[in-house]
Amino acid sequence: MTALGCWANGDSKMRIIVFILTAVIQLAAAAAGFLFLLLGMNGYSEDQATPSLILYIALSIVSALGLGVGSAFAAKRLVERKSFGSLWAAATVVIGSSILGVLILVVGFFAAIALAEIVRGMK
Repeated sequence: MTALGCWANGDSKMRIIVFILTAVIQLAAAAAGFLFLLLGMNGYSEDQATPSLILYIALSIVSALGLGVGSAFAAKRLVERKSFGSLWAAATVVIGSSILGVLILVVGFFAAIALAEIVRGMK
C-alpha cells in the first residue's frame, strides 16, 4: 500500500500527516507573530501586557489544534467525494488551513494589542 492509496482504504496515515503539517505550520506562524507581538508591546508594563500575551498564546494553541483536526477531516471528505486525489486533497487542505490560520493569528494579534490598551486605560 502506498502513501497515496491510504485514503481509499480508510487508513489514517495521511490524515495524521495532514494534521501534523497544519499544526506545525500554524505553530510556526504563531511563533513569528508572537515575536512581532512582543515588539508591539514595547511601552506597556508587564501587568498591562500579560493578559494580551496569554490571549495570543491560548489562541495560537487552540487554532493550531482546531485547524489541524479540521484539516484532517476536510481532506478525508475531499477524497471521499472523489473530487480530488489524496495528494491533491492533502495539499489543498493544508494550504487553505494555513492561510486561514494566519488570518486568525493576525486578528488575534490586533485583539491582543487592543486588550493591552484596554488594560492600560483601566489603571
